[in-house]
Amino acid sequence: MQTDELIDSLACDVAVVPRAEPQRRLALTAIAGGLIAFVLVAVWLGLRPDLAEAISGDVFWIKAGYTLALAGAFFYAAERLSRPGVAAGRAWALALAIVAAFAGLGLMQWVAMPAAHQLAAIQGVSWRVCTRNILVLGAPTTLICVMSMRGLAPTRPMAAGFAAGAFSGAVAASVYGLHCPEAPYIFTAIWYTLGVGACGGLGAILGRWLLRW
Repeated sequence: MQTDELIDSLACDVAVVPRAEPQRRLALTAIAGGLIAFVLVAVWLGLRPDLAEAISGDVFWIKAGYTLALAGAFFYAAERLSRPGVAAGRAWALALAIVAAFAGLGLMQWVAMPAAHQLAAIQGVSWRVCTRNILVLGAPTTLICVMSMRGLAPTRPMAAGFAAGAFSGAVAASVYGLHCPEAPYIFTAIWYTLGVGACGGLGAILGRWLLRW
């Protein structure tokens, strides 16, 4: 069989993926991942005892707004990278802008604090476990998300995997806020962001092996 004939034969067997399929799969992953993370928080870490009071304040929602905004940016990146030959530069720039804006907010709050409180604001009571907890909460969703992309057409496996993992990590970080009592924005800017990045790294590793053509 000639090369052109072989290509035509292979192309005939390729199913057409609906245009909205990447968004649908990622949305379902977010729902499943959010539920998994919530169950893990409730059973493993526990909900913060002052949750009812916390959700009536600004800090809780500003932290949640940050992680949800990151989830939206990485959703955009993952959706773009699920399609062959589609650039995701705007999505990466959006994610970077969100991180920079929140880090700036955290830095302004931190600089205004008395010097005696600045180290405590960065460390809180859970800096040693925060990033790890978000990675653990986001790991199942990262695997699900990368596997869901296998039926699409990512041509940059590691980049697509990173976007899927960071998206999953941001969803997990949003749920983690139901447990985490830390209030300083600088804490969230450092340790939550590292947790999201760790999930992205895991996704890149999984994508390297699971999304190869």
